[in-house]
Amino acid sequence: MLPERCFILPQECRVPEQQANTFGVTHPAPQSADPFDQLVANVIALRAKGNWSIRALAEQAQLSRTFVANLEKGRSKLTLSAVDKMAEALGVTTSSLFTARPVTRDEGASLIEEVLALNLMAARKHLNLTQEQLGQQSGVSMYVIAHIERQARNPSLHTLAKLAVALHLSLEELLSVPRHAPE
Repeated sequence: MLPERCFILPQECRVPEQQANTFGVTHPAPQSADPFDQLVANVIALRAKGNWSIRALAEQAQLSRTFVANLEKGRSKLTLSAVDKMAEALGVTTSSLFTARPVTRDEGASLIEEVLALNLMAARKHLNLTQEQLGQQSGVSMYVIAHIERQARNPSLHTLAKLAVALHLSLEELLSVPRHAPE
């Protein structure tokens, strides 16, 4: 039986003017803690660690080679399902791609759409917000919020980032399976 969370352990690597990420792959130090920058850095690092070509990763994730190449350059318009496919191919949880330490994915991992819907509703209700109020605070249409909560929409990461800010959450928190199961 695996522990609750299994971390992919970093390798020691120190390079001046560059930063080694969790996987021992060096890259220029990021200027900000932008979750999208972290996502790109993790995809690049995990692909390098696995010694995968862009084509091999794209095939494993069932995404186009161009999409993966553009993602690594920070030029892709990302959707939740695309990030989830990428995380599954890389063997990590979707939410942890936005952190400095990606976590291995369990065999019976929950569907990311279900996790997002539950977390979005719980956070909104915790703040006593209606879908309309959350829409006003986030700049996301209440109809889009309703569709996400019904798992009927594949939102962009840009939309999720807006919702996370309005809910005072990180993208990781919005996309993570809650630690305590509701009773």
